Amino acid sequence: MNERNALSLSLSAIMASQDARRGGFLGLGAVSLHRLLLVIPALCALAYPSLLSWLSAGLVLVHGSDSPNGPIVWVGVIGSLTLALAVMLVSFVFGLTFGSPHVGRPEDFRARCVALLAFATPSLYVGFANVGGVLRAPSAAPVAWLIFWTLMAMIVLLGSRSSSAASATSPVGHRRLAVAHGVSALAILLLFVGPHIGNHLAGFWSGSVHTEIMNAARRVYRDDIVQPILLALIGFQILGGIVLVRRKMRMPSDIFGTVQTMCGAYIGVRRAMQTLTRIGPG
Repeated sequence: MNERNALSLSLSAIMASQDARRGGFLGLGAVSLHRLLLVIPALCALAYPSLLSWLSAGLVLVHGSDSPNGPIVWVGVIGSLTLALAVMLVSFVFGLTFGSPHVGRPEDFRARCVALLAFATPSLYVGFANVGGVLRAPSAAPVAWLIFWTLMAMIVLLGSRSSSAASATSPVGHRRLAVAHGVSALAILLLFVGPHIGNHLAGFWSGSVHTEIMNAARRVYRDDIVQPILLALIGFQILGGIVLVRRKMRMPSDIFGTVQTMCGAYIGVRRAMQTLTRIGPG
């Protein structure tokens, strides 16, 4: 009899707890609403290509031509920049919020990582399109984009509730990795980024000089010895950067730390995509 009463009390407590959680927005409880909010950066990134397509279709409809010119072109440029900046701003705000000292739940950590990735949406989308072009399957890029961000959202929503293990890298190892990461970045700067920027600056002087420098630089970083080294450095930058960022993402961060982390992620994605495109075949 006592066991039955205890069971009844337990069931009543569970039902009362569930009832207390109901009645929120659209009948969702606080926990469900919180989890839905966590995926907003991923949803913004997911919608980014569609929003660009709708913008383009709207401009064509207004202009009445598939080849618009004049002021409508500037409207398209400003609209595209606005969409990109909007996705980045939403991701930044959520990343800053999840970096609060009061945030410590596993799902918030995952959401912070996804927000960091969503901040690089414009460059990441270009990278998806470039990969589709290299594979001669441009139509696969939108599908891959949809699958990728759906998986990111599912990771945030359905990931394990257990706390993630702390980084296995010791403080000394972390410092050494940070130094090596900086040295490899300097090497990439000297081997590729510097000549690449110099090549663009030379274009202001003369088109022929720009072409000559571009051809000379390509002979260097497409050399049979230099190219594998450059690819290895880029790979180390990506893998080492993931380790460094993963450790930092588990620590509280203020607005300046969030700016540094997200800008680093954006530049890393952009540089990786651009470098792989430049040193690729052709």
